Amino acid sequence: MIRAVTMALAALTLPACASTDKVLSKAPKGEFYSESPAAEVAYCLANKNNSTPMPRADGGTLIAIKNTYGAVGTAFTVYPNGEGSRIVYHHQFGPFGVIWKQCVGRNAIDI
Repeated sequence: MIRAVTMALAALTLPACASTDKVLSKAPKGEFYSESPAAEVAYCLANKNNSTPMPRADGGTLIAIKNTYGAVGTAFTVYPNGEGSRIVYHHQFGPFGVIWKQCVGRNAIDI
């Protein structure tokens, strides 16, 4: 009985979870330019958020930040930009900490 109720509740809540595509389909919340190379920024973001950087066809690297339940709340895409990088972020829900700023760098410019 308990298992059946748990399965039913799980089935109802799964559609509410945000996918990476859903988060990326929204307008970006911000865009930054960093003097740090794209590979370095992507590695730092993935490392600090226990995520895996995923290369994209457009040349960027996607870092999806998931909550405890596996839903994507924030997604960063890091693009090479000269010797530095351009970081675009999309935010769907949940707390948005500041640890990512350590990866972007102190001299990052909000563009």
